[in-house]
Amino acid sequence: MPHPLNRRIRRSPKTARGTQKGAAFLILVFMLGVAAASAIVVAGPTGNAQLAAAEKTGAALATAREALMAYAASVSDSERLGDLPCPATSYASGQTATSCNTAASRIGYLPWKTLGLPDLRDGSGSPLLYAVSERFKYNSRIGTLNSDTAGEFSVSGENAIAVVFAPGPALRTQDRNAATFNVVNFLELGNADGDTTFTTALETDNFNDRLLWITPRAFFPALETRAMRVAQERLNHYVSVTNRYPRSNRYMNDYECWTNGGRLPYPVGSANPCLPGGGGVSAGSWTMAWPGWFFSNYWDYVIHYAVSPRCTATSGAVCDQAGSFLTVDSQANVRALLIRQGIPNGQTRPCSTVTQCLDDVENRNSDLVYVTPSAGNDRLTVIAP
Repeated sequence: MPHPLNRRIRRSPKTARGTQKGAAFLILVFMLGVAAASAIVVAGPTGNAQLAAAEKTGAALATAREALMAYAASVSDSERLGDLPCPATSYASGQTATSCNTAASRIGYLPWKTLGLPDLRDGSGSPLLYAVSERFKYNSRIGTLNSDTAGEFSVSGENAIAVVFAPGPALRTQDRNAATFNVVNFLELGNADGDTTFTTALETDNFNDRLLWITPRAFFPALETRAMRVAQERLNHYVSVTNRYPRSNRYMNDYECWTNGGRLPYPVGSANPCLPGGGGVSAGSWTMAWPGWFFSNYWDYVIHYAVSPRCTATSGAVCDQAGSFLTVDSQANVRALLIRQGIPNGQTRPCSTVTQCLDDVENRNSDLVYVTPSAGNDRLTVIAP
């Protein structure tokens, strides 16, 4: 008797036909799978191209924004800290316009050559556009520019100092080859209506703008760091000449000295009692090498200055008078310090009292004890030791 496993199983003609139908179904499924796979292969490059274009757009916008902020923080001392270039009137030139005194001229091509950038374009090959707030344009300047200065734009409910745009492919009747720049040939909807509110939205048949903007919170820390470094260098220079630190000025009063912290004394020469002379040098030495933008743009109003009472007078060596040093956290031998106030944190600016300037309660109670800021936007720097 054959082994059961070697026995052939006989099928009825009906069963055989069912098997054939099953095989045909599997072949059909296989063929559909091949077709689907072919469709994926065909669609793949298109999807990859769209992804690559989006990545190129994002990288171009980010590069432009960082370059603008670096430009503003690194201007020469003969210029104004925070200056931003005017848009270019020609993308081919890439050079900032000589002025942008009208709202229409404050939006145009990104001045990529002025910023030291390569020819930046978005993923569609379109040139980047750029809008700058009136108070931040380099020519002609209006008002003052420090960390209390707000931008004039609104993007998605945020205050913005400048905006960079990736226009995307031309839509409908847009003419990118027009001899004269017109924003409607690049941007759509609320971005092309000439006001100061810009729109972000999903891409549609009528809108494909991509935006990246600069907020005051992102813009000012680098500028404040430079202003603080300038102040620290000048204070140390003054000490090296006079053997003493100047006293702080009272807020909103250039001629009244403040005992326990206020602002850097305004250089009104020998008439300012907060600037004692010494070492055979007059109080006018305080003005030595200060960049023109510092006091003219009221950076002394957005930087808190505190000095130990024992360091404001001398009979010889620096800080040889009686009294206590300042204390910062556990460091009890601090001669002087600076606190940059950051952008207003629900406070009235320019501040007339220390409460309106600083966030931490300990730092605004007018004693000699300070702490590393933990609230708001304040940042503290110990000048010496």
